[in-house]
Amino acid sequence: MITWPLDPTVYAGLVALFLGHAWLARRAPDAERKHTLYFGLGLLVLWVALETPMDTISDYYLDSVHMLQHVLLGFVAPPLMLLGLSPDMVGRLVRVPGLRAVTEPVPAQLIAGSIMIGWHLPFLYDATLISPSLHVVEHLMFIAGGVVMYWPMLEATSAVAHWRMSPGAKLVYMLVATLPQDGVALALLFSRVPFYDFYARVPRLIGSLTPLIDQTLAGAVLMILGKATLAVAAAAVFFRWFGGEHRADQDRLSPKAESSIRG
Repeated sequence: MITWPLDPTVYAGLVALFLGHAWLARRAPDAERKHTLYFGLGLLVLWVALETPMDTISDYYLDSVHMLQHVLLGFVAPPLMLLGLSPDMVGRLVRVPGLRAVTEPVPAQLIAGSIMIGWHLPFLYDATLISPSLHVVEHLMFIAGGVVMYWPMLEATSAVAHWRMSPGAKLVYMLVATLPQDGVALALLFSRVPFYDFYARVPRLIGSLTPLIDQTLAGAVLMILGKATLAVAAAAVFFRWFGGEHRADQDRLSPKAESSIRG
């Protein structure tokens, strides 16, 4: 039976994040309305992933919907929440011990990749579907992994890094970030046997959607939607880079044009 979940801990977490953001925003002179909007959208994505029938279907019926939930938690909500931070807000956050270290590009890649691969190993994946408390830990780690992965990509958050990547380096970083998800997705797409025993035994929500077809759809969801979110970030970096180069060229040409007119 498909129902709407009601988990008080999820609502408590969302409220705590909202209040924490509001507290930071009040103390940041450069905080704007757009930051509240982005952060609110990130919280809305978390709510959709965790407190709608998507959660019920993913927990009891379909791996493909479970994978969509993971994409929302790890690839969609984190960048929206990070876009909700102004430079002054980021400056306050990096005072948290250890945060600056784990959000440097290399540690961020290693952490995010380990979380992606580790939690999709069959024995851990099945265990989360049996143990609600372990499932909560998994979801929290996906959100955290997404935050550290996107941190070096975005302007406000990457500005405080010891290693500030150039736009070209950011594009390479994003390409590398797709490798762990591609590994998981390809395993699901091309496996001829079900990876996860849990979904091989659950009732069929749709009769024609066999466990193997469902698993193939899960791999497609991870590969296509996961890549799409990173493609949006890559496009933003590229066009900002291209626009900056174009303006620099115009600035270099302007003095020459003025001198030719005077001449």
